[in-house]
Amino acid sequence: MRPTVFRSAVLLLLGALAWAGCGDPLSLLPAVFENRVDTLAMYAASGTSVGLPSGFLIAQRVPVRLDQVNNFDFIYDITPAGEHVFLPIAALVATGRTTGNPGFQLTADDFDSITVALQQGYVSADTVRLSAGQVYFARSAVDPSCGLGIPYYAKLEVIGFDDSARKVAFRILANINCGYRGLEVGLPKK
Repeated sequence: MRPTVFRSAVLLLLGALAWAGCGDPLSLLPAVFENRVDTLAMYAASGTSVGLPSGFLIAQRVPVRLDQVNNFDFIYDITPAGEHVFLPIAALVATGRTTGNPGFQLTADDFDSITVALQQGYVSADTVRLSAGQVYFARSAVDPSCGLGIPYYAKLEVIGFDDSARKVAFRILANINCGYRGLEVGLPKK
């Protein structure tokens, strides 16, 4: 047997054994990142120092400074009329995508009672008006490190506003495991 044929046969056998050893070949890889609730703050994109974080990147679970990143999922701002808003990136610039844009979905559910993210119905190309106590589902942009080509999901509750500092405080639980939508603390199972 020629070496390349033998090598190909061995690789094929190893691949078949790996597939058989996985159980369900369509199941997700085990979750790696524990879900946690973070209490964070962001500053309005207008009327504040460029050195303050006004954007948020769900995949990294952090507020970001707009002068230091080339991508983000949404920003916080205060309109001239005094409304507090989140603006998903597609509400600010054309992303070139018709699906898979970051977005929000308002829910009447209590933050702690939400266990799984919804997959559809997100506002991704419009302003999202905020009030203290409101709870939202949030969806990230599709992260290239997730080979499935799907976004990450989160739940977010607005805690309150500091108008003199032009700041919003919120708590968020973002599931950054590829293919998972579970929104409970700890390693997700869903």
